[in-house]
Amino acid sequence: MRETEGCAFPNRNKPATLQCELTGFAAIDGEVWREALSVSEVISCPAGTKLVECGSSADKFVIVLQGVVKVYEACENGREISLYRVCSGQVCVLTLTRLLLRSNQCAQAVAEQDVRLLAMPPEYFERLLAESKGFRSYLMTSMAHCITDVVQLTAQVSFRHLDLRLVQLIRKLSTQEPDSRIRCTHQTIANELGTTREVVSRLLKELERSGHIKLSRGSIQVLDSEKLEDLCLG
Repeated sequence: MRETEGCAFPNRNKPATLQCELTGFAAIDGEVWREALSVSEVISCPAGTKLVECGSSADKFVIVLQGVVKVYEACENGREISLYRVCSGQVCVLTLTRLLLRSNQCAQAVAEQDVRLLAMPPEYFERLLAESKGFRSYLMTSMAHCITDVVQLTAQVSFRHLDLRLVQLIRKLSTQEPDSRIRCTHQTIANELGTTREVVSRLLKELERSGHIKLSRGSIQVLDSEKLEDLCLG
């Protein structure tokens, strides 16, 4: 994960009290871990900040302390598909694989919410990998979550029709809102599903005509969650 032109990291500070904040890392202990934290940085980024560009190299090992980072692929024609998300307490697997393989894979990452990141120098990452059983266990758990997400995405893309994937996404997003109103654009949904805005708009219109949702500018209102659930099961 690196700083790119036009990508500002406005707030950096040394994690003097970071050990107290990392309550989920109690299994990782030892002098190397404490030393690694003392030389790491905490980076705060607002939502929308591009964190990893396609083809960029990774010069730090990154853990998400707060917020959500979306990792996605983008094609030359502008289409995108979301691969997985990195949440609080998880490692950025994209930067991890770049450090381990020393390769520049063509995936990108963006802060989906305001995020705080722990950026660790690679030499301390390598020492922890060699000397800390707790650190290795943490990495394996984070990678397992990521692999599960990607396997589920592959299964959805391979075996489920786009209209069903769209309904399932709407159902999922609506349950996260108290008024069942999803506030996002058709392009955002298209990027999530790896298709075009025109296709998403057509499918949403069909759902509106059937009485499942109501479309407004910049939002989608779920009218009948039970019928939507039936479509998901069907």
